[in-house]
Amino acid sequence: MSADRHLRASIALVALFLASGLWLEAMYGLRAEGWIDDPLRREFLRLGHAHGGLLGLVNIALAWALERLATPASWARKIRWAALLGAALVGAGFMLGGLLHGPTDPGPPVLAVPAGAMLLLSSLVATALLKSDDE
Repeated sequence: MSADRHLRASIALVALFLASGLWLEAMYGLRAEGWIDDPLRREFLRLGHAHGGLLGLVNIALAWALERLATPASWARKIRWAALLGAALVGAGFMLGGLLHGPTDPGPPVLAVPAGAMLLLSSLVATALLKSDDE
């Protein structure tokens, strides 16, 4: 994945989760049954919106950092994919876990959250530790 594509995809991710937050606020405003009267669903939709948006911003910063730190291209491609996938998995895992939940527990898609978090964390650690060819 190129630096430009990573930056555009990261901005799109922020926009997607921002839009999900606006949709959630509309559901509160309209007092839509099934959305605001289910505490577990409401909490997990809120978690998905917040985490997805913030981790999209982390990806924007990471896109900048990879270029600024002159991370070797072979590593930068892998880091970009892992970071973007990780952010998407965390946000979507929370949201889908809330939408598809059982009586007391979130649904199975919430299992994507720790996997996504590990992808993003490993991307950040790799970016911090890798040195450019010039150093």
